[in-house]
Amino acid sequence: METNTPVHHWNSKQMIFDATGSMLSDEKTDRLSTLLWKIIEEAFEFSAKAHEKDGGKSILAGDSLYDFIKKRSIEELQDEQERETLLQMSEMWGAYVGEPVWKQSLRFAWMEECCGGEEMFVASDYSAIFGRISKTAKEEAKIMLGKKVVSVQTEDRSSGKQVSVTCDDVSTDQFDEVVMTTPLGWLKTHPNCFAPPLPPRLTSAIDNLKLSQLEKVFITFPSAFWISDSTTDSFPSYTNWLRPLYADDTNPHHWPQEIWNLASFTPPHNHPTILFYLYGDCSRHIVNAIYGKPKQEKHDFLDKFFFPYYSRLPRFDLENPSCTPKAILATEWLKDELNGYGSYCNFQTGVEEADKDVETFRDGCPERRLWFCGEHAAPFEECGTVAGAYLSGEFIGKKIVELYSANA
Repeated sequence: METNTPVHHWNSKQMIFDATGSMLSDEKTDRLSTLLWKIIEEAFEFSAKAHEKDGGKSILAGDSLYDFIKKRSIEELQDEQERETLLQMSEMWGAYVGEPVWKQSLRFAWMEECCGGEEMFVASDYSAIFGRISKTAKEEAKIMLGKKVVSVQTEDRSSGKQVSVTCDDVSTDQFDEVVMTTPLGWLKTHPNCFAPPLPPRLTSAIDNLKLSQLEKVFITFPSAFWISDSTTDSFPSYTNWLRPLYADDTNPHHWPQEIWNLASFTPPHNHPTILFYLYGDCSRHIVNAIYGKPKQEKHDFLDKFFFPYYSRLPRFDLENPSCTPKAILATEWLKDELNGYGSYCNFQTGVEEADKDVETFRDGCPERRLWFCGEHAAPFEECGTVAGAYLSGEFIGKKIVELYSANA
């Protein structure tokens, strides 16, 4: 890679615990996981074909990916208990889109199929990547930090007037073109920022696309007690606890839990940390419980909540100090004003024209010198991703260059 950023390739192994806390056999785990992804791929194909045929209208707006999986599970599995296990396993989809699988629109499931290529996980941090992609801007542009935009005043391009941008310190600057890179959530919570108001089709797109609630919790231990041989990548990258029935005091709604094993990274980037992905009501519950609380109170709450799960990992011993978390860090996007109190866009049941909504963002308001980019304005196969946000910025940049080239 150009930046020499270390990346990790997850192994294909996984560990799954059923609702009683018992570990599924490797045979059952592999067989049901393979079947689940086969069904999800079928759902993508079914959705894509409907989109090509009639814009997806042949699929009811209220139909979900979960509905499709449930129907196919009956056709594929005779054993009722295995069908139930498969359906519980399907809830892992929530960690991709930030809300439960039954909220995923089947009509627009095709928009959730990411583009091809190798799947990688950054094993260190993004500093080198940020440095590379921001190099030109830092060298050539004037970057003003510590300000919040409160007003964007536009005129028709034919008037020849520039766009006026006012910040919370009452300073106002004029620009030939303005590209709004604000998150979708910010656009949802600041509709009065634009004067005159945005066109109806654009305000509809802002309303129609929903905001996910993905959060992450990192739990670091003195050592990776769950790994017996640190010289090989033999421990499952992914662990899933299905609808736990054994933690009613902390998780009465039986929200499933899942982790990725960060101890599997290649040295020196490996560390004894497990990463929980949370979504939907579970993430809202966690963030609401810890937001604004002292550090130790946050730690104690999170440790109590996640103990029923990490304590089921191999080689856990309550008497072993290595099995006691030494640090816990949780994101709190739910309370982030600048992010619009959420994570990224997704396509939930009930949405009628999600593809048109995304295209509306891409089109922007060139007649008012106003453009939009971000993960909600990305290529269809990259919506909801950092890569998609970057690509949308490139796309808008090229459109502006083309506009000025044509008028030169």
